[in-house]
Amino acid sequence: MISSPFMPNSSTGSKDSLGCVSTNLRRDVQVATGGITFFRKCMDTPELERIAMPGCERGFLVGVSLRSGHRRKIFRAAQTIDRRFGDNSIYIRDFSEHYRADLYGNFDFLLVELSHAFLNHLADEHNVPPVQGLTCALEQEDAVLGHLARALAASLETSGPVNTLLIEQIGVAIGTHLARQYGNLRAADERVKGALSRACAARAKEMLLECSRDGLSIADVARECGLSRGYFIRAFAKETGQTPYQWVLEKRTEQARGLMDATDMTLSEIAASCGFADQSHLSRVFLRIVGVPPGAWRRRA
Repeated sequence: MISSPFMPNSSTGSKDSLGCVSTNLRRDVQVATGGITFFRKCMDTPELERIAMPGCERGFLVGVSLRSGHRRKIFRAAQTIDRRFGDNSIYIRDFSEHYRADLYGNFDFLLVELSHAFLNHLADEHNVPPVQGLTCALEQEDAVLGHLARALAASLETSGPVNTLLIEQIGVAIGTHLARQYGNLRAADERVKGALSRACAARAKEMLLECSRDGLSIADVARECGLSRGYFIRAFAKETGQTPYQWVLEKRTEQARGLMDATDMTLSEIAASCGFADQSHLSRVFLRIVGVPPGAWRRRA
């Protein structure tokens, strides 16, 4: 008997926190930072998987399609919605609502879970009323969100404190964009005062170098300066010409270059000493910033 390409999934594997059978996914990554949880979920086969999850108080889930070809049927009471996804198509799911859907494979999603606590904190940072909810049109596309999602997707699979800074930084941008475009967040007080004070800038730089080693976050640095994360990132960029993540990478690269010139440490040892995820991470960043690979730099020096 020849089976249909859309036969229901009969796998008895355990389901993940979003209702999918993890063993059916080609890529399944989850990272939580800065009050947001990110997921990368990919399935290449046109296999039908049925999702059913009861309502809960987890907040909202935003899905960003990174390629076209996926479709699903969403069941809401007596209504059935047939949704097709292209590049940059998005959907917003309120976790408080019971969710039932048939997913017909062939997808690559960057998913963003925002808790009520995150949205409340975001509103507090902007000195505005709480975000009441998130909603979007049925066939919504968002090129800005697609760009941010792609910038984030590759970073989710790279470990290390320095990379955590990048994930948190992009996470702040994604969370703010979602709350403004699809919620009721309106910046009542952006506190545009120019750059950071000299003392605050010095303390921020000191802490950023520490956080790339010790697991501190951008939120910790912003809190020390008495600022929201979003305002701190903008003010720091105005002060230095770089985002916090870019600045840390440049400083770590300078440190690595000094160790190559002054010591006999291996590149792997230098990468670990300077806070890079591994030698490959050091090599990619070094080539981008210095213009030559670290091995070539060392030989030339």
